[in-house]
Amino acid sequence: MVEWVFVVPRVVWELSVELASWSANISLGFALELRTRNSVVMHVKFTINGKLYQVSPDQLPIDATLNTFIRTKAHLTGTKFMCLEGGCGVCIVNVVDTHPVTKQRITFSVNSCLFSVYSCHGMDILTVEGIGSKATGYHPVQERLAQFNGTQCGYCSPGMVMSMYSLLEANNGNVTMEDVEKGLAGNICRCTGYRPILDAFKSFAIDAPPEDQLARRALGIVCQPDIEDLPRAKCVGCERDCSAKSCFDETVELQFVPSDRRWFRVRTVDEIFDILREENAGVGEYILVAGNTGHGVYRRRKDLRLFIDVRNVEELRNYWIGSSVIVGANVTLSELIEILREAARTDRRFAYCVELARHVEEIAHPAVRHVGTIAGNLTLKHRHPEFPSDLYLLFAALGVEMTIGK
Repeated sequence: MVEWVFVVPRVVWELSVELASWSANISLGFALELRTRNSVVMHVKFTINGKLYQVSPDQLPIDATLNTFIRTKAHLTGTKFMCLEGGCGVCIVNVVDTHPVTKQRITFSVNSCLFSVYSCHGMDILTVEGIGSKATGYHPVQERLAQFNGTQCGYCSPGMVMSMYSLLEANNGNVTMEDVEKGLAGNICRCTGYRPILDAFKSFAIDAPPEDQLARRALGIVCQPDIEDLPRAKCVGCERDCSAKSCFDETVELQFVPSDRRWFRVRTVDEIFDILREENAGVGEYILVAGNTGHGVYRRRKDLRLFIDVRNVEELRNYWIGSSVIVGANVTLSELIEILREAARTDRRFAYCVELARHVEEIAHPAVRHVGTIAGNLTLKHRHPEFPSDLYLLFAALGVEMTIGK
């Protein structure tokens, strides 16, 4: 028996799969516990390149993206925008956030054109200006791209640089050439061609061939194998790094007038249902927000009244591996890939999970998978049957049965 349990708006979805010759379990689940709500703040705080910003409803509308804030409020135009669908990669930035389960700081790339600015509470964000510049000195990733002639018009270059920077940061500099290729899956270049870009970034790989090492020496490039040796962005005028991580535990409640729309950032499943009851929210009046990547495929309704940010609900981001594997509904697709691989290593009954992970890795690209969730993908399929959901196809092929309970 393979089981998946996860939450979608106002219901719990439970899926089970019967396997022929043996028994194993995988679940996406949570436990409902009665908890008191945390202290509420009426704004969101985060840093960009080490500078602290505070955003309130009177500054930007409820559907404002991180890209809009970066370009129009922080006035950092190195981060571009084009498709506004998370497809071209020119808007990619680096994010450092606190994982709601481990409480450890994690780093990843994200499409700023889709990610909501009001989801950034407690995050530290880096743009291409923040990792290096003419004034402060260029980052090795920026230098390498220039040295390998990996740019022409330059419009895609900031996104390329931030994708590679995020890949190195997330893996402590220990990346392979295959990792580099996969890491740039969400970045499009229309003039340079990918050869010099890939040559530049593959030169960071631990399995770069000797001829590439000779080429680097010929170009006067000094390799730095340890990511600790790479420069870090600091806030100008500060003697210490600035961070918004202390805001992580705060619950946010924002009132947007005169539109009477509200944004909630919650920490527990109970809070979600409490808000729906208190606000008397009917179907079609609210949306649960995680990565907001679905907005790149289907534009959200304009009459939504409530936005509930569920990224930091611990019950929905947890997982367990034992006689069964239990995975939270709000686990991101990137996390799901690693969980499936861990399950395959842990127990031979889960050996098939290697193939599942490989299939999930074909969904979208890294910047989408880093914030897009399991429940979000399947809910999109539920609301739009024509949506080509790979997860839905995978579950259908496994013979998944679904039980829905309020």
